[in-house]
Amino acid sequence: MRNIFGLILIIFSIQIHAQTTADALRYSFIEVGGTARTVGVGGAIGALGADYSVLSTNPAGLAAFRTNEFVFTPSVFNAKTSSLLENDANNSANVETSTKFNMNNIGMILNNRPRGRKWTTFNFGIGFNRLATFDQEFQFEGNSSGSIVDRFTELANDGLFDEFEVEPAEVAGAIIYNETNENYENDFSFLPNYQGQKEQLVKTSGSYSELVFSFGGNFDEKLMFGATIGVPFLTYEEEKIYEESDAPDEVPLFNSLEFREELTTSGAGINLKLGVIYRISQMFRLGAAFHTPTRMSLTDNFSTQLIYDYTFNGTRNNDPVNSPDGAFEYKLRTPWRAIGSAAILINRKGFISADVEYVDYSKSSFNLTSDSDNIEDLNYETDLNNSVSSDFQSAINIRLGGEYALEMYRFRAGYTISGTPYADSNITNNAYSLGVGYRKRTFYVDFAYKKSQIEEGYVPYLLADQSQEQVIRNDVNNSQFLLTLGFKF
Repeated sequence: MRNIFGLILIIFSIQIHAQTTADALRYSFIEVGGTARTVGVGGAIGALGADYSVLSTNPAGLAAFRTNEFVFTPSVFNAKTSSLLENDANNSANVETSTKFNMNNIGMILNNRPRGRKWTTFNFGIGFNRLATFDQEFQFEGNSSGSIVDRFTELANDGLFDEFEVEPAEVAGAIIYNETNENYENDFSFLPNYQGQKEQLVKTSGSYSELVFSFGGNFDEKLMFGATIGVPFLTYEEEKIYEESDAPDEVPLFNSLEFREELTTSGAGINLKLGVIYRISQMFRLGAAFHTPTRMSLTDNFSTQLIYDYTFNGTRNNDPVNSPDGAFEYKLRTPWRAIGSAAILINRKGFISADVEYVDYSKSSFNLTSDSDNIEDLNYETDLNNSVSSDFQSAINIRLGGEYALEMYRFRAGYTISGTPYADSNITNNAYSLGVGYRKRTFYVDFAYKKSQIEEGYVPYLLADQSQEQVIRNDVNNSQFLLTLGFKF
């Protein structure tokens, strides 16, 4: 695993198969959110309930609603990324910012009071919660040794003639077959110490959201239980523009190159969430929830374009070479989750709460052969799942939060510690949140701010010799602003 700094997300270049271990992590690494109240207390809402976001965490909290409610949460997500190509000490960091307006959730709670004396509520909920946002933009530039053409050459000499890297490289003239040596070579083959200018712009967008159908019941004001059928649906778009140039004109023939990659992933799935909350006393509550694995059907659409600019016999060649439009359907199973919660209510003045979540990221698995009997797909599926098992591990996520009530006003704070999913790392990531709220009998409004800092590594292309790869460090600062409006009827 190319784990470089803390929580690392390596976005691999498109290869013969677009599916990578990064996909398994991306669609498993979800956040607790939805409403500004939940974000304001750091997501530690599992033992309390009466908030729409619990439909995607501990649906037993649905039973705590006493009225019908309609709720929606618009939000603004900002990602600021500082990127540094570390292969040369003289390179400097480049900063890019991406800001997107999102709808974090929208839904309705229907309250029902059954006739049985012991049953006090039996509620239903429907709507959606956003569980992950993929919006990010970053760019690196600087000098370093090596070239992406070395990757094309390496794949060709291994006999991996795919339509998205090697074939465009051969057609464009980036790699040439040497009949004497019986292998492929490139313009950089005899210049091991060459320091070239490199840069790449990477843009990602999309989201992972969940359509929820939930019910919850309250028995004797002691035991609450609930269940959610979750239908997650996702969209993920990725565009990369990688460039190299030879301004000093040190490489014979070569002038510059541009390699574009585009990937779009879409799909949907299904899961089940079960939860309970036990009220020990008016002051103490305990909660527990279990989420089954999510089974998703996904489709990747991808393409590449290579422009290799070189001069031969006085003629400049730089015609773009486009790959075909690739498409692949496959299935992904994400890991199950278990959540334990506790809350202390303080004399109607507020609460302190905590959630502890266990998730084993190594249990994700791909099925690439549900619609294919290709032996290459089967072999790649086996290798990919083995990599997921060895690269990832189980993690503990801890969410802490509290709320103070002052008449109609609410003041909140939260702190989240996320364990790393990587098997060769023990570094955690932290997030901080603040929130305020105003509550009346028929409506409420909540505001929250969340900030998280992540260090992640990025490798624009892979080589057999990892020491020859480009290494980029991304320092990411994510900020999120949420406004929840709720109406009781």
